[in-house]
Amino acid sequence: MPIARVTLEMWRAFIAIAEQGSAAKAALQLNKSQSAVCHSIKKMESLLGQPLFVVEGRISTLTELGRELLPRAQSLHHNAIQIETLASKYQGQLMTEVSLAVDVLLPPAFTQEIFERFYEIYPAVSLRVYETALSGAGQLLESGAVSVAIASQLPKETILEPLAEVALCCVCAPLFPLAAARQVFQPALKDFRQVVIRDSGTRDTDSGWLGSHQRLTMSSLAAAVTSVKRGLGFGWLPEDAVAELLEQGDLVRVDLTHGGSRTVKLQLGMNPEQAHVGEVSTLFELFHSLKVLAASS
Repeated sequence: MPIARVTLEMWRAFIAIAEQGSAAKAALQLNKSQSAVCHSIKKMESLLGQPLFVVEGRISTLTELGRELLPRAQSLHHNAIQIETLASKYQGQLMTEVSLAVDVLLPPAFTQEIFERFYEIYPAVSLRVYETALSGAGQLLESGAVSVAIASQLPKETILEPLAEVALCCVCAPLFPLAAARQVFQPALKDFRQVVIRDSGTRDTDSGWLGSHQRLTMSSLAAAVTSVKRGLGFGWLPEDAVAELLEQGDLVRVDLTHGGSRTVKLQLGMNPEQAHVGEVSTLFELFHSLKVLAASS
């Protein structure tokens, strides 16, 4: 359900009709034409793929989906009013730079798309991006060094939304000993050198899959991919980052009996103390639309 595309104007029209009982009364409440209100609802229903109201005479009655969405919409509208009220106090105090931490596992194509959209809205605002791994993004968000962060684990005290799932695969170079092995049991991986990405935070968190006796720890995803490609070890790397190398034969998948692929769930977090700042909330919402971009790509 592409909720990210439903605008606040549509939610307001939906709430008004639900509370007033008709589009005509909702139009009076919103100080809009009835046709404009009806257009917002029709567009919203088109995005959701289901009707929100059943019109009987002059009365608009909520459908099952409409009844389910109404309390959430009312909560969303209430929060929006609070944010708009708070934001009005900060007029003229625009941010000149927004800092964010992005986990190295998130495909760069998505972040570039978001940055392009952000600059269309705020062309004069600078973005400072920290490339992080494991606990790094969470620590930066917790300390206030960044306003927005993306990682698999973020502080619970922040505003959190599920963002994306990144598929990882176990790969090695064609001449690495594992390449010729067949039906490898996962415990057997401990006998081979594993290339891992260093935790960019200070907590030295591991991914939960670091079982090898020998490790080559790199500070970036690019360095880890290069190390695996050169035959220095095997690694669990993002499908997106190694797809071309697999196609070209520079890397091969390790033939595991079970669990040949794994998924990392990334979260999107925002500093709640900066939720009222337009530049920060806009960046957060743009990244939240990543799920729609991923689904359509």
